[in-house]
Amino acid sequence: MFADLKILLVEDNEHLREEMLDFLARPGWTVHGVDCGEELNTYLSQNTPDVVLLDVNLPYEDGYSITARLRTTHPDIGIVLLTARVRPIDRATGYQAGADVYLTKPTNTDELIAVIENLGKRLKRLEMQYFILDRLAGKLRTPEGRSCALTHSELRLIELLALSAGREVDVDQMLTGLSVKDERTATKESLAALISRLRSKCKTELEVENLISASRGLGYRLTVPIQLN
Repeated sequence: MFADLKILLVEDNEHLREEMLDFLARPGWTVHGVDCGEELNTYLSQNTPDVVLLDVNLPYEDGYSITARLRTTHPDIGIVLLTARVRPIDRATGYQAGADVYLTKPTNTDELIAVIENLGKRLKRLEMQYFILDRLAGKLRTPEGRSCALTHSELRLIELLALSAGREVDVDQMLTGLSVKDERTATKESLAALISRLRSKCKTELEVENLISASRGLGYRLTVPIQLN
């Protein structure tokens, strides 16, 4: 049994969701369930699962759309689609959206456990290559084990950039994100000062040169891969 996994189940059938959560609640696995894409977004604002088990037939936003969105914002998590749709075109749509595995209902429990364990092993190997942003502890850790404590604003800044999946984030987006979280208005001057302090801290404590790079006319992006935890 592969331990230390965080699993999120997205299933709108309450009875089935509770049955699956009970089944998945085993030593070393942290499981949580939500019933739609909106609840998923709320959960992801504070947590990053290792594996998402995702029903395709969901209200408001279907599993294919959610999969494509997750693959952009959280490129390294495991995504397993669970559905009664068995046509080859449905399976192809799931894989094209970015799913790792497509399982049809009723799902064989032994197969589901094997899939989760294999995804967990892959993800834990990837973790060793990433910087980890520990949002609960308020720390940034390097793959080599060095760490530094972050202020609330520094943590939010790194989180915003990490969620961009390697793309530049423009200044207006960053100011909006920082202002909403901090409940005060960020300015271009305060943003520049924050980035400067964070670069200096990471150079001194983590031995990382220029953690955040600037692209004229485009915005800012991270220079190292960071996984949210």
